[in-house]
Formats: sequence, C-alpha cells, structure tokens
Amino acid sequence: MRRAKIIRLICDIGIIIFLLGFLLAFFWYGRGSFEMAPTEEQQEKARIGAALLMALAGALCMVGIAVRRKLGRSCKADDGE
Repeated sequence: MRRAKIIRLICDIGIIIFLLGFLLAFFWYGRGSFEMAPTEEQQEKARIGAALLMALAGALCMVGIAVRRKLGRSCKADDGE
C-alpha cells in the first residue's frame, strides 16, 4: 500500500512537470523564435519544434494521468476489501 502512494506521488510530480513543459511550448509556439531579428525560416523552425514539444508533453501527461487513475482505482479496491 505504501508503494502505491509513492508511485502516485511520482506520477503527480511527472504530470506537473509535463504540464509545465506543455505550457512553455505553447508560449514558444505563440512567440516563435526568441532571437532579436528572426527570419521567417527561423520562425517556422521554432514553431515546428514547439508543436512537436507540445505533442510529446501532452502525450506523456496523458500517460501519467492514465497511470494515476489506474493506481487510484486499484488502491480504492484494495481499501474496500
């Protein structure tokens, strides 16, 4: 039982980190390149990178949420027995 709580805590921390990464990528996508005078090609590359980072962070966050929900259900089932 104690092991499940530790795993849930790790999942919670992972979810928060991936959400922060998603938000950072979202702002990066809106701003584009952070250079002083970026060219259109640099803006395009920055937006592609931000979109890929958003997709990756979003997918990892969803995996963390799914694992967290599964652990929550299994712990409730164990407590009910």
